[in-house]
Amino acid sequence: MENEIKDHAVKAYKTLKNPRLKFWQKTGEIGIEIGIIVFAVTLSIWVHDVSEHNHEQKDVKVFLLGLKKDLSGDLVQLQGDRASYFGQGAAFNYIATPSPTFKLSMDSIKKHQNYLSNITSFVPNNGRYEGFKSSGKMGNIEDDSLQNNIIKLYQDIVPSILASTNSYIQRKQYLFEYFYKNLKRNKDGNYDMLGALSSDEAFNISNSLTYTVEITDRYENAIKKSKEIIKEINADYGLK
Repeated sequence: MENEIKDHAVKAYKTLKNPRLKFWQKTGEIGIEIGIIVFAVTLSIWVHDVSEHNHEQKDVKVFLLGLKKDLSGDLVQLQGDRASYFGQGAAFNYIATPSPTFKLSMDSIKKHQNYLSNITSFVPNNGRYEGFKSSGKMGNIEDDSLQNNIIKLYQDIVPSILASTNSYIQRKQYLFEYFYKNLKRNKDGNYDMLGALSSDEAFNISNSLTYTVEITDRYENAIKKSKEIIKEINADYGLK
């Protein structure tokens, strides 16, 4: 393309310098050559833009199909974590039952015991997103709704989950420290969970761990947004 443009430019110059041609002849021939050059440059730019756009959209498709896999995996963890926090809320609401006549039951303690000792923290599979964002390619996603939903999930919803769960886990550390200092073995060699959890200190710590609604709501937002993103990716590429 460059050689063709150069040839037409040289031809126009020779026409300009040709003493045998009249002014109107030079004007006409030079005009034709300039027109050819303008058309060639415009066509070259258009072809380059189309090629660049196709390359960008290929990258976008690879990213989005990979993101769909990431979100499908994250959904399993999100749903499991959300169920865990429902269980933790129920366990600590039981221990911190606000009644002076209430007494803890060992059978109920055993029912809730797993939720007393576990730590649940969401670990997002966000490496692909962070890499695509860092490369400055998020703007290449032409579906504005999809682009906005992806950004909303990773920049707003996921950080809100991490903020809530980190705060909850920090409060739960007080319970672990309390168990470390006060949990004792009974005559049969087993730990006396009932005795340890019957104290005022255990009640107060448990009472600070009863509220998990904010966390479960944020998990639910992430689940809904992830499903919405997957649905939009499927629609954009004709997938199921």
